[in-house]
Amino acid sequence: MRIQKVKIRNYRSICSLEVLCEPEVILLGPNNHGKSNILSAIEFALTPSAKPQDEDLNAFCGEDYEIWVELTFHELSEQEKNTFKKYLRNDGTFLIRKTAKKSQEGKIETEYRGSMLEPEQSWLKESEIRNLASRDAINPIPLREYVPAAGRITQDMVKTAQSQYIEEHRAELIFHENLTTTNFLGPKNIGGGSLPDFYIIPAVRDLSDETRIKNTTMFGKLLGRTIQEMAERDPQYQQLCNGIEQLVKRLNRSDADPQNRPTQMVDLETRLSEELRDWGVSVEIEVIPPEIEKIFELGTNLSLDDGVKTLAEQKGHGLQRAVIFAIFRAWAKTLRSNTQPDAAVPRASSDSLIFAIEEPELFLHPQAQRKMAQALQEIAVTPQHQVLICSHSSHFVDLEKYRSICIISKENPRDGTSVRQCSKDLFEGTTHQDRKKKFHAAHWINPDRGEMFFAKKVVFVEGETEKVIFPFLADKMGCFKHDVSIIDCGSKHNLPMYIAIANAFNLKHVVVHDEDPLPSTIPPDWNPDKIREKTKTFELNHEIATQINPDFGIALVITKDFEQAAGISLNQVDKKGKALAAVDFFGTKGVDEIPIELKSIVTEIYS
Repeated sequence: MRIQKVKIRNYRSICSLEVLCEPEVILLGPNNHGKSNILSAIEFALTPSAKPQDEDLNAFCGEDYEIWVELTFHELSEQEKNTFKKYLRNDGTFLIRKTAKKSQEGKIETEYRGSMLEPEQSWLKESEIRNLASRDAINPIPLREYVPAAGRITQDMVKTAQSQYIEEHRAELIFHENLTTTNFLGPKNIGGGSLPDFYIIPAVRDLSDETRIKNTTMFGKLLGRTIQEMAERDPQYQQLCNGIEQLVKRLNRSDADPQNRPTQMVDLETRLSEELRDWGVSVEIEVIPPEIEKIFELGTNLSLDDGVKTLAEQKGHGLQRAVIFAIFRAWAKTLRSNTQPDAAVPRASSDSLIFAIEEPELFLHPQAQRKMAQALQEIAVTPQHQVLICSHSSHFVDLEKYRSICIISKENPRDGTSVRQCSKDLFEGTTHQDRKKKFHAAHWINPDRGEMFFAKKVVFVEGETEKVIFPFLADKMGCFKHDVSIIDCGSKHNLPMYIAIANAFNLKHVVVHDEDPLPSTIPPDWNPDKIREKTKTFELNHEIATQINPDFGIALVITKDFEQAAGISLNQVDKKGKALAAVDFFGTKGVDEIPIELKSIVTEIYS
């Protein structure tokens, strides 16, 4: 199963937040705006033993100490459907909430509650079972037909009667969804232990901690799974275990075979017994057979040989981080190789895994970042796996998977952390198919377009000339700002697609494009195809203007086209290309020589 939706209340910088989750969730945004707090809140919800501290309570939530995180799950396996069948909705999802609040004694207490569809009638509610377990209580209601006519009424009988009545009268009943008043799946914290395992890699992680052989580390779990497989399948391993067992038996006293025990052990027992004779006691030394897994805990190192063999934690930070991710990928592959599921049982721990990774780009060069991004995507698409990422790198942004992108921001502490994401189809309908194909093609034309999600303001331009020259002119004019990103969209025809993305995520944006007016008299050498092309390009002006949301964006139209507005000769454009011709042209110009129209556009872009 995977998380479909997260709701968080009053946790650290978060007052109220809701995030829709894809198999891969990419959290983007400035430092100290709450990305890590979202991951921490999910960890709190999925870890039964986790308790928040007083400082984890949002400072603006009021006097009542109450933190809660609500998770909606979907894509359940058959085993998980069986475990959580009591809470399943009609669409196959289920919802839990973990709450933390202070008791009257001032202690922080946590609890899990599940959401259930319950009939409107009170006598069909689970919370009333105890009150109905008597003849006097059940005789006046329809459930009397579903329990034995004589004898004692038990709570189990009432529960069965409710289930039967609901199944037979489902179409007639009115249901309401409410959180249960009892613990999720019964005893306290039992339900939490049935949820997916959650593993988080903070931005700073000591590799020596992660490679310790313990069942709380991923490497320890991976090695434990390997040892388990060896015990089940490897004859030499089984022979070794039997040898250790026989050795331990030989070391211990045995009435059946007293002569086989080493004399050294017998002598040691005798000497100790003699020393304690006055106390009237005898001594027996018994060797306890060790668990074979403990032998690995006592002495197992992970070494790397890159020409010099050393312990992994002695390598560079980049390689150390790569080892951590390699361990996670190896664990995922190990689970995927187990294709024979056990028979479903009423209640079992989930085999689903959720990985949370802060800044996976740390210590990695761009090519390695792309490789890491691909590896994490491969884990995310594996059934029963999910990956959540906090990143500052555009290499982890795949705009084709725009539903995965969550822009995290915090305008002020009182309002708290907020999220902007797009859950609708930006290219819905058959009339958008050509635009969708062009958008995918633009991925290869402009692979750095993901930068738009990290900018305070994004500027969409038609091509490389504007992308190069606007920052160049801004630097001359003294108004350049690094937090403004200019995106080369490939052509004027691609601008509407980028505007759609900006609108979907409420990105502040400026669209700069040529007017491309049609001449009053069509030149005689224009054929019908060229006339249609020029007309279509001119008509884009209206489409662009109407598509921009004035709350977030504006359009700046260059009269005629950029070259004419700048005063660059077409001869130089033909010789050098547009971008280089523009740089050479303005390279020797002073600020006063920049055309007023371009100066106005540059000022607006960087304002």
